[in-house]
Amino acid sequence: MAQTVKLNDAELLDAAKEQKDHFSRSLNGQIEHWARLGRFVEESGIFDLHKVNLAFQGKIPVEDLAPEEQHAHARMLWQSLEDLDGSDDSVLRQIEDAGATAYGLDDQGNLKKVGNG
Repeated sequence: MAQTVKLNDAELLDAAKEQKDHFSRSLNGQIEHWARLGRFVEESGIFDLHKVNLAFQGKIPVEDLAPEEQHAHARMLWQSLEDLDGSDDSVLRQIEDAGATAYGLDDQGNLKKVGNG
């Protein structure tokens, strides 16, 4: 049974549109292919997404990750930073509450230090 799925990631959609022709796939076929690959990677044990998430949450050091996992961690971190629009400072408060240091911009665009680190 076919279902409609909405993608909110324009970069992913653009990449799928570009790659689909290289492999003679439809757009849906390309996204399904990537989804199957992602499922395989998660289930294979070669790549531990749970460890990546623990590192992303700051519960284990990034250095404990395999190179492929570190790459995924960096991509997740970059995506999270891109998603910040300045309207929600809860992330900075969480960093401060954890006793770490973060830097952000104040309302005038000046760099400000947040936290105790």
